[in-house]
Amino acid sequence: MCLEVYLEDNNLSVEEKNGKLMMASWHGGMSIAYSQVGVAHAMSYGLGFVLGTKHGIGNCIVFNYLEDYYPDGVAIFKKMVKKHQIDIPRGICSNLSDEQMETMINVALSLEPLWENALGKEWKNIMTREKVRNMYLKM
Repeated sequence: MCLEVYLEDNNLSVEEKNGKLMMASWHGGMSIAYSQVGVAHAMSYGLGFVLGTKHGIGNCIVFNYLEDYYPDGVAIFKKMVKKHQIDIPRGICSNLSDEQMETMINVALSLEPLWENALGKEWKNIMTREKVRNMYLKM
């Protein structure tokens, strides 16, 4: 539904688009209710805790850098961003103190079910503090 609204050239009315987006949101919410979300959400919570970034915006900021984990999804996301000329904030982690960065990393890595859902039981061997730090520094 999101692809149809955001990427396809169609003649849908505003009401039809809003209806499709409402249903897409509902389906997304239902899927989250019965599973755990992954990397983007875990890292977004770190941004929110330290910087006060709203969760949805934080998800967009983070998702922009997750090609290694969600290559197809990030490619589609970037097409949507480009087509609709959306400005994703950048450089938000460039002036963090060491203490702020450590807090952000601690918050993100404390959400173990999210990491396990995305990367499996051995997620701690995959997602190191240094990897999380490097991803935040790109943001």
